[in-house]
Amino acid sequence: MSFDDALRQRGFRRWYERQLIESHAYLVTGFLALVMMAVALEVIEFRSSAANLLFLVAVAGAGGLVCVIAWRKFSATLFRAEALAEQAVCPSCGAYARFGVISAHNAPGTLLGRIVHVRCRQCARDWQIG
Repeated sequence: MSFDDALRQRGFRRWYERQLIESHAYLVTGFLALVMMAVALEVIEFRSSAANLLFLVAVAGAGGLVCVIAWRKFSATLFRAEALAEQAVCPSCGAYARFGVISAHNAPGTLLGRIVHVRCRQCARDWQIG
């Protein structure tokens, strides 16, 4: 679902809340992967078979990879949500997240790849988010 469709269906506050929940789910996933990696490294016995050693090293490597990917997704999702939250304030009256979507169009090079034109419900001022 695109950003403007999510705004039309749920509104900015609920979209923002969902982004925070999603980003923190990535954070928890990364932490659990880090724990998995530490446990796998802890139980390695160098006197055991080579297959067991390779398996535990592979589990530790997979845990490390999942941890790094989850951290990157957490950072990107949180950054995007915070950057758009800063733009959700009406320039005229200062109302936060009190706007309706007028239109949207693709704009490569922007944060979401789209520019959303919005109108404040309090003072009727138009501005862009994206």
